[in-house]
Amino acid sequence: MQLVICAAILLVSFFIYYLFGKAVCLRYHWDLIVPEIVCLGFFLYFGAFQVIALIMIFTQQKLHVLGFTWGIILLLLAAMSVDVIYKERKENRAAQAEPAGTEKWEGLFLAALIAAIVCECLTGLLLQRSIGWDFAYYIGNMSTSVATDTMYVYDGSSGMKLSHLDLRYALSGFYMNTAWIAQLVHVPAILIQKYVVGVADILLADAALYSFASEVFGRNKKKSALLVTIVIVMTVFWDVYDTSAQFLLLRGYEAKAYCANVVLPMTAYLLYRIWKRDDRMQNWAELFLVAFASVAVSMSSVMLVPALIVLMMLAHICVTKRWDWTLIRRTLYCLLPNVCYLLIYFAGAQGWLVVAVH
Repeated sequence: MQLVICAAILLVSFFIYYLFGKAVCLRYHWDLIVPEIVCLGFFLYFGAFQVIALIMIFTQQKLHVLGFTWGIILLLLAAMSVDVIYKERKENRAAQAEPAGTEKWEGLFLAALIAAIVCECLTGLLLQRSIGWDFAYYIGNMSTSVATDTMYVYDGSSGMKLSHLDLRYALSGFYMNTAWIAQLVHVPAILIQKYVVGVADILLADAALYSFASEVFGRNKKKSALLVTIVIVMTVFWDVYDTSAQFLLLRGYEAKAYCANVVLPMTAYLLYRIWKRDDRMQNWAELFLVAFASVAVSMSSVMLVPALIVLMMLAHICVTKRWDWTLIRRTLYCLLPNVCYLLIYFAGAQGWLVVAVH
């Protein structure tokens, strides 16, 4: 029964991601493919959740207060998204063009891609296992939070009460998202992490890769599906531990796996689009959203995402051999969220900012 509940959580999660992403696309007239819409919705979800989670964590509210508050807000956001989708589709129904016919062999390529994704998910479920201290701490942190109805108050390994919040973990709401769901549905956090979070990581990673491939190949479905299928095959059979591929399959339940396989690929994809046509505000808006939500997904993003963005800016300056102040200004805007997180974390590491546990 618990596995059925996990499957339902996975389906509902992706439905919410699609709902959020589709509403934004219709509202602002963004022309995105379905995999990118889902990724957009994923970052919208965690960007919004992070705002509520940080308030609750730093004021040391109970976990059930976070769950109740976020549940109400989530329902309101979902209702607003449904309303936007309904109104926009009703207004644009007459103007919608007839769908294009399916190209020869296109269905076969897409079927092969779906089969490869299913095999990859099954492989991930079989490979995921305890990886020493990290696994014990993350799972212990969530399980302790559920058992004590607190957030980052007790050490995930020893269960001892902390004297102050550890900003290395408290600045990200990723694991508390699992904790409030586990508390709500009465399913152990370890099962949700393995069967929901781990599989979602694989699906989102493939969605980000397909979006990137679709941009490179001019939305050619056959070429995009073929490339992603080849990458999946290489991922499954390339049994090397120190790669993002094995991090995806072996440790997909961890936040840093999302950083390696979802956050960074989406950042690189958006930077590629900006490099091609940097005058479109849509690309910058998406990049800002990914940067804003990146720490919510993984604290590992706090340095890596800004590094990628700065490298793109420097490369653009070197290639064009001129100072593009519009590009620099927009780049600085996208750096702001991570810079703020980095300053707070640095202040905590230096002992300048200490949040004592009640």
